[in-house]
Amino acid sequence: MTVERLTVEPAVVTAEREPTSGPVAQAHLSRIFDIGVAVSGGAIGVGAAAWLWWEPESMQPALLLSIPVIMVLGWFPLLLAQRRTSGGMEIGMDVCVLIFLATTTSAAEALTVWSIGTTLGQSFRHKPRLTRAFNAGIGIIAAAVALLAIELARAGEVTAPRELLAMGLGATVFLTTDILVTAVALSLEDSTTLGVELTPTGGLTALTTSLATSSLGYLAALVVSALPGWASVLLAVPVATIVIASRAQTRGVEHSRRLKVLLETAMKVQNVDDRPSLLTAVRSGATELIHDSRVSLGTAPPALGQIGVAVHDPTEDFWIVGPSLSRAQSTAADDENGLAALAAVAEDALARLHLSDAMTHLAWHDPLTGLANRALFMDRVQRALEDRASSNAQAAILFCDLDSFKRVNDLFGHSAGDHLLAEVGRRLAASIRRGDTVARLGGDEFAVLMQSVQEPHEVETICARILRALREPIHLLGGDVSVTTSIGVAWFTADANGDALLSHADLAMYYAKSRGKDRFETYRSAFGEEHRQRLELVERLRQAVQARELEVFYQPMVDLNTREIYGVEALVRWRRDGELISPDLFVPTAEESGLIVDLGELVLDIVTADAPRLRAAAGRAIAIGINLPAKHLQIEGFVERVKSARTLMGDVHLVLEVTERDFINHDPTTLATMTELAAADFRFAIDDFGVGFSSIGYLQRLPVCILKIDKSFIERIDDDERACSLVRSVVVMGEALGVDVVIEGVERESQLRHLTLHTGASMGQGYLFARPMNAGEMVALLASRQDSSSPAPIPATALPVTASLV
Repeated sequence: MTVERLTVEPAVVTAEREPTSGPVAQAHLSRIFDIGVAVSGGAIGVGAAAWLWWEPESMQPALLLSIPVIMVLGWFPLLLAQRRTSGGMEIGMDVCVLIFLATTTSAAEALTVWSIGTTLGQSFRHKPRLTRAFNAGIGIIAAAVALLAIELARAGEVTAPRELLAMGLGATVFLTTDILVTAVALSLEDSTTLGVELTPTGGLTALTTSLATSSLGYLAALVVSALPGWASVLLAVPVATIVIASRAQTRGVEHSRRLKVLLETAMKVQNVDDRPSLLTAVRSGATELIHDSRVSLGTAPPALGQIGVAVHDPTEDFWIVGPSLSRAQSTAADDENGLAALAAVAEDALARLHLSDAMTHLAWHDPLTGLANRALFMDRVQRALEDRASSNAQAAILFCDLDSFKRVNDLFGHSAGDHLLAEVGRRLAASIRRGDTVARLGGDEFAVLMQSVQEPHEVETICARILRALREPIHLLGGDVSVTTSIGVAWFTADANGDALLSHADLAMYYAKSRGKDRFETYRSAFGEEHRQRLELVERLRQAVQARELEVFYQPMVDLNTREIYGVEALVRWRRDGELISPDLFVPTAEESGLIVDLGELVLDIVTADAPRLRAAAGRAIAIGINLPAKHLQIEGFVERVKSARTLMGDVHLVLEVTERDFINHDPTTLATMTELAAADFRFAIDDFGVGFSSIGYLQRLPVCILKIDKSFIERIDDDERACSLVRSVVVMGEALGVDVVIEGVERESQLRHLTLHTGASMGQGYLFARPMNAGEMVALLASRQDSSSPAPIPATALPVTASLV
């Protein structure tokens, strides 16, 4: 029997440590002990051979047949429980040969044959050289001690009971010596106590197995001494049975150990949060799995004499490579299968880590542009505030908002808009200084944090650089587009926090927009409360438009003589915190801030959805007037947009109302758009006619079908003859031009009488007929008028809001 120390390569001495430091000194001591055991065993074997040389008695040649038996049985040890990456203990079945030799020949002959067989057996094992030398040495030392114990206790008669007891004592001494020496070696290598190494060895199992195996050797000696030579063949059956059982037991123990290693490694890699630590855990697991420290992780596949498995990593694929070994407890194929299972564990952990990193990145970065998001930006602003408190370094926030970004989405689609935002992010990142932070806060809003600013002109330089960079055309699938940005600058102050600074920069940005866009402004407290309120109104209106919180009310347009409804005008309303905000307040704000286009788009969407219900309630084709900002007429793709809306509306006459003041700076693009729409059977109306500065002759060139006279013209028509004459003149002019005339703001019966009796006007709208009402109320009104055989008075709603058009 032999107890093998499965030591792999000696501990590595790192250059960073002193030679006398703890782990390095321990490694030297372990190596010295290993060499000492190997040399001592070799010396004992040579001494036994020398003793035979000097003794004239010749060795029986038949004893040499024991050498291959020792070698073969040594290759099938019984593996004890292992818990180490550097080695462990195993019980060899070859102890039965030692007992046989001790019973049938002299101690010197037995030790010589045993030394030769053990040394040759270890030379064919796939283990490091020092490990094989150590195992051979410890086997010879243990055999020498066991033979000495046998010589002292034996009776000299093979059949005597005392002889049997002596052989049992020898087997026990052999086992004890092997275990003790191996435990000392392992404790030196792992810097543990002897008790720790002796605890898991399974002493009872080892002793039982050793005695059972030794009994076969003693039985063989009895057979040889008492029976014919051929009877020894009968011993092959129990020996083979023990070998097979030992191999199965060893493989089972090894399989259980590997499952435990895989489970422990899987648990370990799930608890690490960085790739280097994970790879270290994988390599440690692989080393423990195949019991060899020559395991490596790298990009190169296994070479000749190596095994390996590929690990597919989202970052970079790599190989787990180790030596190709065939041992009692496992084969190279077993090792490769184990490494494959470990690779699956590693791949799962790497995928989890990659997903965790991606989620962390998403938590702090904008997925579209890759820039910092609001959370990361505000975190760095807070750190900058803390740094400034200790160093008095200057810092500033730049708040950037793209001008007319909505137009890009409308013209080219959201995919193109995303492409534009990504390109804007790249240009912003290229425009700032090293160490500054650029972030996308959301939508088309970006921000820059400038730290360690030495002079104010540095901020001005960066702002100018950003403005120039964004003026350059951006290529989209639908063509090149140029965007600009408005920038607000807020300097850090002693009493400001991150939210306040961002708010200041936001206010300055809106001030830049109000002054013409494509510029930067620095926040000043002199902006005043009124300016702040206006900016807040713009922001709230922007949010309301984006959230589609505005409503559309409808006011009937009627025949002044019969009061029959022939159409309705769509009027936008904004209800905030339960109260309606006057259109006279938010409509000009929308125009100044550039939100008027978005607002008009929203109104068109709502009317498109309401139109089929209004048409069904009216029971016939009905006209719906929508106030249209002239800027819509300059947007590419608007014609297709409004055509699509009309198709969805059904049998409805869509009237596009444009205020007269929109024609003061009329351009060819607007005229061309109006002409194209008129050719498609759209009707145009001039709203608030008479309050602008358009030439009357200009009406001859515009594709206008309706003139809507502003309510200021009829305010005193019932007691002012000049007002009555003026309205009558406009009606006559309309007839001459072939356009209809609608009177706005009819509120009193006396106004209606003068209009019908003295002006020739036939169409109008106003509170006298109905106040603006929501779609549901208008549907009910139209349905009731359809069911009534004669026009009934139109009930007014209780909305105390002056009619205003958008």
